[in-house]
Amino acid sequence: MGETKFIVSNGIAFSEKKDLKMLRKYAAKGWIVKRFKKMGYELEKGVAEDVIFSLDVRELAENELEEYIEIFEFASWEYICSSYDMHLFKARPDTKPIYTDKETKQEKIKNLRKPVILAVAISMAMLIVSYIVFSVSSGILSAIFSKLFLLSLVITIPMLMTLMATYYHSFRTK
Repeated sequence: MGETKFIVSNGIAFSEKKDLKMLRKYAAKGWIVKRFKKMGYELEKGVAEDVIFSLDVRELAENELEEYIEIFEFASWEYICSSYDMHLFKARPDTKPIYTDKETKQEKIKNLRKPVILAVAISMAMLIVSYIVFSVSSGILSAIFSKLFLLSLVITIPMLMTLMATYYHSFRTK
């Protein structure tokens, strides 16, 4: 395996276009995307290429991935990798974009929002329960739940910001 590096994502919900442009710049310098996670991208040193990137958000059953990739390949998009329900593709700069109309853009945002809503619901529930227990208890129980409350707060705020970003992008594409 060649030289690798990890670059941090700006957050798909906040700045997908910025991330994809950043990946294009790295590809032009010979840093090729090998895989991605929610927090960033793993790049490997290779041959420089002029490509554009696109991200599709779609829940797939295990037996659907191969056919799904073939559909994109037919449209000249090369599959790179998947993480959760996000699938990264690359193509030549003159390739037709994956998302060209408002309906498909809205569908993509909805698909991105689904797991965020669940995470917000869980973190909010944890926040509320920990606050209530912290407020009505004393001693060691109060101390434990005060720490749990702070942890819940640290988790809930970014989750809420991410959820708001998906609604903002949804509003902008109307």
